[in-house]
Amino acid sequence: MGSTIFLFYWHCRLRRTVCLLSSLAEKDAATEENRALLIAITCAITAPLALTADLHQTARVWHFYAWPTPWSWMPWGALFLPLFTGFLALWFLAQQMKRLLNKSYNVTKWLALASALCAVGLLIYTGREVSVVLARPIWFSYAFPVAMFLSALQAFFALMIVAARRDSVRLPKILWGQIWTLAALGLLVAMWVSGDTLSGTAIRQWITVALSAKYYAVGWIALWVLTLLFCSMALRHPLSQLRRVLLVLSALALCWLMRWTLLIQVQTVPKFNAQFNPYSLPGGTDGWLAILGTFGLWIALLIIIRETLNGLTRRLQHG
Repeated sequence: MGSTIFLFYWHCRLRRTVCLLSSLAEKDAATEENRALLIAITCAITAPLALTADLHQTARVWHFYAWPTPWSWMPWGALFLPLFTGFLALWFLAQQMKRLLNKSYNVTKWLALASALCAVGLLIYTGREVSVVLARPIWFSYAFPVAMFLSALQAFFALMIVAARRDSVRLPKILWGQIWTLAALGLLVAMWVSGDTLSGTAIRQWITVALSAKYYAVGWIALWVLTLLFCSMALRHPLSQLRRVLLVLSALALCWLMRWTLLIQVQTVPKFNAQFNPYSLPGGTDGWLAILGTFGLWIALLIIIRETLNGLTRRLQHG
């Protein structure tokens, strides 16, 4: 895995989590559903681009369809990824038609259901694709996909908090959702690391031997505590816009750091030799520049799509 592949997992996991929860939204929660779908559709565009930046010989993807190997996890990703993106795009368009033209379609609920089912399939695929690798003992755990899901879920709640109005009646529910998700994530990671399993033992040995692993562990704890602190503060007093931004930055940083640690840094742990394999992140298009560019693309898409829809809304309202 290269330096950009974790961005695929980051955006991919985030959009599937958003989609799955959007499909379960209450009937009168149209505003929250539209916001969630905006996050999901922008991640759906960004994630495959991050994936193609890491893959070699991308044009050979058709081999997954020409010679299917259903006993492997990779072909399932080639199946679920385009299906999910297609259903999500249609669902997003149907919601915007309802918002702009006040036209609702019966097929919308079926598009939401299809998107949710594909989201579940992709959640399982991206988790098990990694966690079945016995050669990497740290990955070899059922806790891995669950931890990835929970970390993305708390990031989704943070994005919904920063986008919600200060007087929104659903804001306390979203805050409690993030708090409970953070609590579940902390409990899961604690059980995973302390467990008497191959993966848990490997994690403890890695932290004992590698100084960098200690730094990453401290970073996980610090960001987890900081995000939980901001959520607790928001329950008592409405957060200012600056504190909301700090909340979402800490939540996204936690989600990002977990993926960077588990997907990239774990690969520095040797498989067969007795020494570590150092990894250095270059500053060019195959390193930091690619990472920053991918995040920049995601933010740009959020702004472009949102402002385009708002402009269409104003034009329709004023004739």
